[in-house]
Amino acid sequence: MNTNEDIRNRLLVARLPSPPQTLLKLLDLCQSEEAGIHELAALIANDPALSAKVLMVAHSAAYHSADANPLTLLQACGRLGTALIKVLVISETVVQTFNGFQQTGALDLRAFWKHSLYVALIARELAPRLNYEPAEEAYLAGLLHDIGRLALLVAAPQQAQPLFSALDDDALYAQEQHCLAMSHTEAGAWLLSRWHMSDHLVQSVSYHHEDVRNLGNAHELTHVLHLAHRLAAVSLDESAALHGFFCAQALTAADLLSVAQNAARQLEQVARDLGLDISAAKAPAMTLSAAPVPSSDALQAKMVQAVIDRSVLNEMAMTLISQGSNDAALTQLRQHASALLQLEDSVVMLLRSNQQLLVPVSMNECHQSAAMLSYDLTHEAIFESCVNSRKVIFTGRNTRSAITLLNILASDELVLIPLISARNCLGILAAGVPDELSQHIHSQTPMLQAFGTYAGLALARRRQATMSPTVLSAISKREQQLELTKMSQELSKQASPLGSVDLCLAVRELVQRVQDNRLVPGNIKVRCEFMERAALVRGSAGMVQLVTLMLLRQAFERMPNEGEIVVSAGGLSHRHGAMYTAMSLSDTAASSAQAIQAELFETAPMSSSNDTQTPNLGQVNRLVETMAGHLNFKAGDAGTRFDILLPCAKQLKLVA
Repeated sequence: MNTNEDIRNRLLVARLPSPPQTLLKLLDLCQSEEAGIHELAALIANDPALSAKVLMVAHSAAYHSADANPLTLLQACGRLGTALIKVLVISETVVQTFNGFQQTGALDLRAFWKHSLYVALIARELAPRLNYEPAEEAYLAGLLHDIGRLALLVAAPQQAQPLFSALDDDALYAQEQHCLAMSHTEAGAWLLSRWHMSDHLVQSVSYHHEDVRNLGNAHELTHVLHLAHRLAAVSLDESAALHGFFCAQALTAADLLSVAQNAARQLEQVARDLGLDISAAKAPAMTLSAAPVPSSDALQAKMVQAVIDRSVLNEMAMTLISQGSNDAALTQLRQHASALLQLEDSVVMLLRSNQQLLVPVSMNECHQSAAMLSYDLTHEAIFESCVNSRKVIFTGRNTRSAITLLNILASDELVLIPLISARNCLGILAAGVPDELSQHIHSQTPMLQAFGTYAGLALARRRQATMSPTVLSAISKREQQLELTKMSQELSKQASPLGSVDLCLAVRELVQRVQDNRLVPGNIKVRCEFMERAALVRGSAGMVQLVTLMLLRQAFERMPNEGEIVVSAGGLSHRHGAMYTAMSLSDTAASSAQAIQAELFETAPMSSSNDTQTPNLGQVNRLVETMAGHLNFKAGDAGTRFDILLPCAKQLKLVA
């Protein structure tokens, strides 16, 4: 059984369908360099669903102060801008194309679109005749007056579809209350109120089915919409019926007929412009069967997500990159989070001070107190986990470090979205999660993760574009060091137990991994020479790869300008009556034999988790000794070479 609260929660996340002709026209217009906000607003004004979406986003906390005056549709479009409108249109197009709005079944929505636009056009014609000056607001009220019907259809398809096919009369109100615990006038007015629309627009939608004798001192807009809605139900062939209309402004039947005829001509012109056939779009007389439950096909869901990633989020990334300043890009990032993710209130925090300090850099004006915050990742586990795992994390007031931010955002739940570049995490988008949207936003975790990835890549591109080659080189080197350190830490955990390992395979895999992750400095070439056979030695894959990685990092440090590294493995050597398999790593950098000799016998411990310095050769020597091997080297002006001999596995009784 549906409850009023249950329906309202579903209304908040309902995606309302639009005619595909409108979406295609908008996509074409967005691609045109000559398209302006006025042209976009005029086209959006033909569709109730898109108008509602634009107004909802433009009145969200990311764009609009709660105490500011409500925006007109043109002002809302101007507030969002062409780039974000394009992202919204692409998003709606993708979702409609792939989901097909199964919840609407085979229902033809042209009649709904025709009626909504017809009432809007009549309201605009009536406004000056009824001395209501903001005619465009009257148009908007007419366009959105039945938005509750469409929202209920999407939010509760099984219950609403049979009612959607019923005549829009007084009997419908009672049926909706019985089946849905909410009428479409209540649903529409509640949504418009949530979107911060004006009180008189909300009232006009709420009262458009009210008995005219009960309107009393209602706002002028309510009278305009009420009359427009009634007038739209009268056929132009039955003009005699207009004589019975009660109108406080004493408009004649001829006046009303002129209004209806003008609106009908405009409606036909709009339909022709969009290529939409409305000739057969009449109010349905028969009741359709309940709509099927929307498909939960996992493959289709993945396909939708893939297309959204490559179209909607890519478009967002291009918008961020094209901004004139970093501040503008960060503001756009928060605004896109509001438009695409329904995260109206958010703070962007970026990493500073050796990637360990998280600092707020972009927030709504009313949240400037957040600028005083900072989070040291060594002490703030929840933020450290998000940055290092690069995964979306939800948290609440049970997490001490999140309480201050939750208080600023006036929320009981926080979502942390990592902003990920190719190699590391740049920071976090932290947003308050409204209670009524919590379940929905949790279900959108893959979308949140993809959003953070595209946003992070865009911010990284912006950062690179504004830096000098010297700074870029230093940052690239730093990122490489961080990744190499993480790789070393991972391999350290895999260093035991000892057993039999294919030396050639282990070394080849490590070198390939370093190259695939672009961790070889651009001025250095790495060449490999491996025997084409198994070369089993005593040790572990983790230990062999850790030795190889440490020697590579040493070579990288010795060649700051350019050079070549040769890695070889698999040759056999007989020593002291036993067989060994050899591996070697040589480079073209000059070095001091005395310095290397001294370093080989240093007793420095393994690097800590935050240490990005090059590993000490003493660590390499100890690892080789653990595997019962031998290490030798040659150093001079022509280059440096390390030779390692590890005992062949079949010569030994191995430990499992």
